Amino acid sequence: MKNQFSYDLVKKYQSFESVEEMDKHVRAFLYHNKSKLSESTVNVLKTLYTHSVKIIGVSFAKYDYIAEKANISRRTVIRAMNKLEEMGIIKRIPTSRPNGKRGVNIIVIQKIDLTIPSEDMPNNNMSPQLVTADVTTENKKNQDNSVMKNNNKRKNVQTDNQQETIESINNKELDATFVPSNVPKSFVDTVKPFFNSAKQIYNLFQRVQIAYEKCKFDRPLDELIDIAVESFKATIFAKKMEKIKKTFEGYFYTVLYSNFVVEKRRENRHLLYDFLNDEI
Repeated sequence: MKNQFSYDLVKKYQSFESVEEMDKHVRAFLYHNKSKLSESTVNVLKTLYTHSVKIIGVSFAKYDYIAEKANISRRTVIRAMNKLEEMGIIKRIPTSRPNGKRGVNIIVIQKIDLTIPSEDMPNNNMSPQLVTADVTTENKKNQDNSVMKNNNKRKNVQTDNQQETIESINNKELDATFVPSNVPKSFVDTVKPFFNSAKQIYNLFQRVQIAYEKCKFDRPLDELIDIAVESFKATIFAKKMEKIKKTFEGYFYTVLYSNFVVEKRRENRHLLYDFLNDEI
């Protein structure tokens, strides 16, 4: 359509009556979920918030713009947007250009169920720039101001903060978006509805790599990933039927290795055939 973002077109997607109302819903979402979100995801939401005040709740910021404002990569923005949409705080509405090609997404911040009374949430009169602030952040600011009075204290606090950051990373459970890129997407997509932990998905894929190397295939693993996917599905079915007596990972490896052995035999059939012909 011509002039994609005409006022009348975008106005119909307005999700809040006022900036204050939008602020209330975004803060409530963060109050409930900030511990589940990475810093980059929070920054993406903050950028969307500040870009959604002309038509309240509606933004059409491009991924590159968001990446620049949040100081992160475009790929990280896309992961963050997927996470925010999955959690229900935003909705992306695709558009098309006059030539039929895909246009920029209209991004609409959604209302959420406000289950926490407003008086229980910190800083009720927050501006767009402070939407991600919380009680912990305020306490840290106060602490930083006080330790500046003494260099020795400042060094101690910095050391403590670094240790807390390390512990926070160690304790935080990473979801499927953190799975390394060498794990095939089809495998991740199959496993994540059942194991959304990046560590669990990666551990299962390591079983795939071990079985693959043991069978000494002549083909790359990417060509055999469908067998790994089907083996995982078979293991899930066995789990539902209560047939697994040992660990899930152990059962998966057994099924996978058995299927790989069968495929390896198929791979070697032509070699056997040539050998017999040579004998004849």
